[in-house]
Amino acid sequence: MNASAGPLTLAARHLVPIEGPPVSPGRLTIEAGRIVALEPGTPRPGDLDLGSVAILPGLVNCHVHLDLPPLGGPPAGVVDLASWLEHIVNRRAAWAPRQAIAQVEAGIAASMRSGTTLLADITPAGLSWDALAASPIRAVVFAELIGLRRERAMATSAQAFEWLGQIRRSGFDRGRLRPGLSPHAPYSTVGWLYERAAAAGVPLSTHLAESPAETEFLNAGTGPLRAFLERIGAWPDDAWAPLGPRPADYIRKGALKQADWIVAHGTYLDESDFWQLRPQAAPSGQRVAVAYCPRSTAYFGHGPHPFAAMIERGIAVALGTDSLASTPSLSILDEIRWLHQRHPELPAQLLLLMGTLAGAWALRFDDEVGSLVPGKRADLAVVSVDPTSDEPAQAVVAGRGPVIGTMVDGTWVYGPCST
Repeated sequence: MNASAGPLTLAARHLVPIEGPPVSPGRLTIEAGRIVALEPGTPRPGDLDLGSVAILPGLVNCHVHLDLPPLGGPPAGVVDLASWLEHIVNRRAAWAPRQAIAQVEAGIAASMRSGTTLLADITPAGLSWDALAASPIRAVVFAELIGLRRERAMATSAQAFEWLGQIRRSGFDRGRLRPGLSPHAPYSTVGWLYERAAAAGVPLSTHLAESPAETEFLNAGTGPLRAFLERIGAWPDDAWAPLGPRPADYIRKGALKQADWIVAHGTYLDESDFWQLRPQAAPSGQRVAVAYCPRSTAYFGHGPHPFAAMIERGIAVALGTDSLASTPSLSILDEIRWLHQRHPELPAQLLLLMGTLAGAWALRFDDEVGSLVPGKRADLAVVSVDPTSDEPAQAVVAGRGPVIGTMVDGTWVYGPCST
């Protein structure tokens, strides 16, 4: 179904706009790739009647590593972060570039099948850019910066900034696909790489406060992360000092607070640092958000994650899947349902907002996607629901119905009319 074929009206059991109350039953009309109307009512002649479904905004995966495959074999199931990181380093050293690109392409396809229409991918040297450019979905591609040793830091910096320069010269850096930079983590990335990234004028993402070992490392330079770095030959020969003793120093100290930040995980951020994550604390309209990856956090035995307390304090919390190396699928809907099972007291509408508009806001796509509002682009996820359901958001998060259709710019990229 092509977006230029004329107006298309979808009829559904529920419309869940996120911004505004649900509409049940409802009709959503699309023209030229954008939403032009939402209205209550049953199907009319000429409508595409999708039946017992809920139509949502396209889901947003605010933190993913598309190139990482399932671990497969030992030490699958490991929950120690340092041991897991060492296994990933060893696996990556053995991967051919074509294998990583094939994994990215498979991850994109899986994301579309699960209703994701916008994602934030962390990738070495912009690896996933071409595959995402060839796909229909939206993305911010964060080129990874890593290294405590000078030579490693300089090499990844050169690769990332060369890639960023190529993207900027091409002119393809403000539309459906946008570039960013990702200083990996305080325990793996020297401070000047953070500062250089913050001066680049692009969105940034970093792994922060993911493990108690990180706090020990920043305070004393000891612990399992120090041992891991020494084992793989990544510990610097010269003196090393952190930007500060607290993880939040890596996004809110000096010039670092001028940039947009996606904080991946944030499980062990101290409550006394929460104020630094609130939008009001960011000057010049800069945005800071936490990308919580629920099932990955559980896989490592971390938690409980303070996401609910963060939201109560006005912090934007979006959802991510991390990677297939720590999560069984790249489905944000699966993350939402996992959270609902463990936090049934939380409103279903809030969980859906975390998986849609919160991520779109964090990635600065909220003027185009993230909610079903006339004028926004027709990026949709269609989820099968119980036909007797009377609570639309609850029907999605508490149900087991699959995503049966994904639309980007008014065009089906995955069923029901994508052939």
